[in-house]
Amino acid sequence: MMRNNFYPTQAANRIELLDVLRGFAIAGVLLSNIIILSGHVFTPISDLNNMPMASLNESLSMIAASVIQGKFYPILMILFGAGLFMQFRKSKQDGFLKFFSWRMFVLILIGVLHSTFWAGDVVTIYALFAFLLIPMRNMKPKTYLIVAVLLFLVHFSVAYYQSVAATSVESTERIAQFELPGVSPNDLIDKVRNEGFAGMWFITKKQMSILWTIPRYMRVTPSTLLLFLLGAYLFGIGFLSEKARKAKYLLLFLIIGLIGTYLMFYVSYSFSIIGNLFLALSYISLIAMIMETRRGQKLLKGLAPMGRMALSNYIMQSVICILIFYGVGFAYFAKLPLYMIFLIAILILQFQITFSKLWLRKYQFGPLEGVWRRLTYGKNCNKQ
Repeated sequence: MMRNNFYPTQAANRIELLDVLRGFAIAGVLLSNIIILSGHVFTPISDLNNMPMASLNESLSMIAASVIQGKFYPILMILFGAGLFMQFRKSKQDGFLKFFSWRMFVLILIGVLHSTFWAGDVVTIYALFAFLLIPMRNMKPKTYLIVAVLLFLVHFSVAYYQSVAATSVESTERIAQFELPGVSPNDLIDKVRNEGFAGMWFITKKQMSILWTIPRYMRVTPSTLLLFLLGAYLFGIGFLSEKARKAKYLLLFLIIGLIGTYLMFYVSYSFSIIGNLFLALSYISLIAMIMETRRGQKLLKGLAPMGRMALSNYIMQSVICILIFYGVGFAYFAKLPLYMIFLIAILILQFQITFSKLWLRKYQFGPLEGVWRRLTYGKNCNKQ
């Protein structure tokens, strides 16, 4: 723990829309991650075809690919970038760089612990890449946008070139939707279901062999930084507090996002970069517009406590899913049809909404948020 003169944002000073958006994004992340954590993507296609309501499951899979997968992490990254922008406004205070570096280092530790049982952790990536924004902390919002656009062009161009230049290889029938190197889907499923913690660590190591590599980090660098910078820009111009509520932005983002998603399916997967980003922006605008109405506020207000505890809820989702699907718990890995998996996700979200409300009635921060702030702000953690 370090001594400093910085103070956390108090509940009275929080922007409710940002908390609602964060809660909405965390809910979407669960719907995306549970497809992997449940073992659905590793289930042999022959088994999927024999599950109850196979046609419904196939339709849900298409819907998930179109409007869920890849759409909610961008929202989190944009909001994280907005949060960084708010912190950078303190950058002229003495000791800011030391304070900020320590704050991100603590977040890295939390992410590394999370990654020991869920290799898809993004907390570590967010905290690591935040350091790359330190040299840009005093830029104007317009400059953030220019750099973000350049990174977007680089990211899309490289992805498109790779998809076009890829040589056609001998096609083989896929056993499952996704396969890990060096292990068959059936062997993987058997290990995760029946070998307890050893099975959990086995799949985590296999996933890490794909996700935790230098080439992969090089690929995600442009996309992560551009979303951080876009978030800083959008917050800096007031989009995340006022302008997002305008219908013209919703319509524009939605049209571009749907076109990108269509091209992703029928031209090149690289167009998912466009579809995911602009659909994420359309979701932000939609939530902002709904929050403009009294009925909308009543409908979405339950997401705000969940958003205030985003870090705790994000990691809690991994823990709950592992207890349900892995052999350390009930061992339902690759056993359930997709509609049942989504029903479980809805139950988890309902629990998290209720838990977050009850927790924040008694405490100012979520469990992990409290630990993070205690280690970051020290004795100033609870000061106004």
